Amino acid sequence: MPKPTWLEWITVAAIVLGPVLALFAQRGLDLLRERKKKRLDLYLTVMSLRAMWFHPDSIKAHNLIDTIFDRKSDKPIRDAWAAVIVHLTTRRPQDQDGAAGWDNRALDLRVDLYQVMGTAVGYNHTVDYIKTQIYAPEYHKKAELDLIKIREQLTKVISDDGINVVVRDSAVRS
Repeated sequence: MPKPTWLEWITVAAIVLGPVLALFAQRGLDLLRERKKKRLDLYLTVMSLRAMWFHPDSIKAHNLIDTIFDRKSDKPIRDAWAAVIVHLTTRRPQDQDGAAGWDNRALDLRVDLYQVMGTAVGYNHTVDYIKTQIYAPEYHKKAELDLIKIREQLTKVISDDGINVVVRDSAVRS
């Protein structure tokens, strides 16, 4: 039996290693696709809920920004998110003018965040687009405010000792 040549050894190695290397390459590509999809999904979530900033899914998505956008090149996104957090942790003024200014600043910071996130995932929306191209029916806004009022009133009625009930005589009006 003749001794195998180097070409035969290379052929055997290619037959054995080829599929293994192809699987590794495919797994690497799958990981890159999955990472890209997570980034895009997060961006689409925050954009779809930008009119409902306090929606639980919006809050969850915003809190994932540092985790999903963790590359060195994503520093502008993390910086924009940090600026939003810093502003939101400052006390909102109670007076009308101060509250309006605080709200406008919060909106501007979120828009800046959405712009840099969009750029990172392939979207290029303008400030005007992000602020104005929103469908937010008044009914949903009112329903959310009503739910907040109901929760506030329920917390006044329910205590650690149970439910506090005040019975008033219907003939006596205050």
